[in-house]
Amino acid sequence: MGYPPGERIVPLLTAITTTSIASHRYLANIPLDHCYLKTAHGGLLVSIVIVAIQQYFQSTQAARNHPNTLSIDTSFLRPAEAGEATVVIRDVKPGSNVSTVHFALVQAGTERVVGYAMNTNFDAERGISFPTPNPLDPQPPPADLKKLACQSDPNWIGYSIPWHPHSFLKAISHFQFFSPTKPLTPTNITDTWMRFAADDQKFTTEMLGSIADHWRRMMENYAPKSVWRQEVIPERAAEAMKEGKPILGYSTSYGYPTLSMHLEIKKKLPAEGAEWLFMRARSTVIKNGRFDAEIVILDEHLEVVALSHQVALVTKSMQIPDKPRRPKHSHL
Repeated sequence: MGYPPGERIVPLLTAITTTSIASHRYLANIPLDHCYLKTAHGGLLVSIVIVAIQQYFQSTQAARNHPNTLSIDTSFLRPAEAGEATVVIRDVKPGSNVSTVHFALVQAGTERVVGYAMNTNFDAERGISFPTPNPLDPQPPPADLKKLACQSDPNWIGYSIPWHPHSFLKAISHFQFFSPTKPLTPTNITDTWMRFAADDQKFTTEMLGSIADHWRRMMENYAPKSVWRQEVIPERAAEAMKEGKPILGYSTSYGYPTLSMHLEIKKKLPAEGAEWLFMRARSTVIKNGRFDAEIVILDEHLEVVALSHQVALVTKSMQIPDKPRRPKHSHL
C-alpha cells in the first residue's frame, strides 16, 4: 500500500485543518488531493466544519467545556471547489450540557454549506444506559483484520483506486477498501471494511464526516451492466490482485449528488487513531430519482462509532476513463 514514490500528497488530517482568523471565523484550504477533479465531496466539508467548531469551543467558547461534536446536520447548497473557504460560526444556544451553533461554509462570497451542530463533552457524560441489539442485520461475514491486511481472509477481498495527481478519483485513492467475497442477498445494502492506503495514517474522530461519505452506492447493485455490483467487485479485485495492479477507471451507472447529511458521533476514536473502520450502508426507498442512506460506522471491535442519515439524488451516469484527467485550474 501507499503512494507513488516522490509524490507530495496532502494527508486527510491536514486537508481538514482550519485556522482561526477571527473569534467566529475559520479559514480552510481545500486541497485538490481530496477532490473529485476539483470539486470537494460533501463529507470532506463536514469534517472541515467539525474541526472549525472544535477550535471554536477550544477558544471563543472554551468556558463551556464542550470540545466534542455530538451531532451535525448539513445542507449542501452549492458545490465547493479546491481553494480557500471560510467557516462562519454563530451561537444559537450555549448550554450547560450541550451547546448548539449554526455554521456556514463560504467560498467566493457565497454560502456553499450550512447547518447546525451540537457540541458536548463525551468524557463528562453521565446517565442511563441499556444494552441494545446488534445494528447489523443481516450479519456481515466474519473478518480477521490481520488476514485482511495481507489479503488472506477468505471472506473479504481488498481493492484500491490508483493515485495520480490528475485522477478524477483522488478523494478515494487515499484508502483501501474490502468487500465480501460472497455478498449479502439484499441488494439495498453494502458492507465495507476500510483503512488508509498509507501505513502512517489512521482514522481520527474529526475525519468521520469524510469517512461517512465513502460508502459504495447500492444503486449499482440494481444496474445489470455495472462493474460495481456487489457480485462483480470480488472478481475485479481478484483479477487486479493477480495482475498486481489496483482497479483502474471508474464508470458508474448513475451520479449521486448529496442534498443533506446528518452525522451523530456515538464515541470518540482512540487518541492515537484507529487503523480499521467498518461501514454498512442501507437504503430504504429508491424512487423518482431520490434515495436515502442509513450509514453505520463501527470500529475494529464492531462497536458503533457513528451513525449517518443522508439524502441524495440519482442523476445521469458518470463515465470516467482510466487515463488521468487534468483539472482546468490546477494551482494547488
